[in-house]
Amino acid sequence: MIVWDFPLRLFHWCLFICVVGAIISAKAEVPWVHERFGLAVLGLVSFRIFWGFLGGHYARFSQFLAAPKTALQGLKGVFRPDPVEKAGHSALGSYAVLALLGIPLFMAVSGTMSNDDVLFEGPLAHLVPNGTDNATSVHHFGEKFLFIIIFLHLAAILIYKFKKKRNLTMAMVKGTTSLKGDQPAIDGRISGQHTAFGILLMLAFVVAAQAISLLRPSLF
Repeated sequence: MIVWDFPLRLFHWCLFICVVGAIISAKAEVPWVHERFGLAVLGLVSFRIFWGFLGGHYARFSQFLAAPKTALQGLKGVFRPDPVEKAGHSALGSYAVLALLGIPLFMAVSGTMSNDDVLFEGPLAHLVPNGTDNATSVHHFGEKFLFIIIFLHLAAILIYKFKKKRNLTMAMVKGTTSLKGDQPAIDGRISGQHTAFGILLMLAFVVAAQAISLLRPSLF
């Protein structure tokens, strides 16, 4: 059964590549490469927000966002096999998705207004001439939360693989899952036209985000 539509899976792996690329280029002190990866993250997350309303069944926020109480109940059984397997995100996983979108979005936005304390400034730093140092500080502070959420995400993948016997990585590669027993579930597949629309929409958001670099005053 299809759970994750292709545009969602493509987004997931592109975001993974861009976040890793942004981290590596920052540590290697190559600011122009870091900017490109950061702007790509901005475009990708912006796409995912729209896809949360336009995508396949399991991509939609209305399908997986749960009440905090439900998520806390799920936290109690995080190390136990699921009594009833569910297609899509769990209640606890829905909040992980919000963090995995919100923190990179925060980093990308703050990065556009940051500086490297030497010569390089983000493409929108000129809009906040008195606030670029503050933006830099919060950008560096947010890095800690980025590493935390990456660690928790990897830990969750391992817990699901070895404790719950569910391979989340392969599900995000193939888009399919198999539920034990006769659990009813909605198929998350989308049409070819819907898929093409999603890919083009993602590309449009990434190109638009990259174009932000053209807003630097020095280029006019």
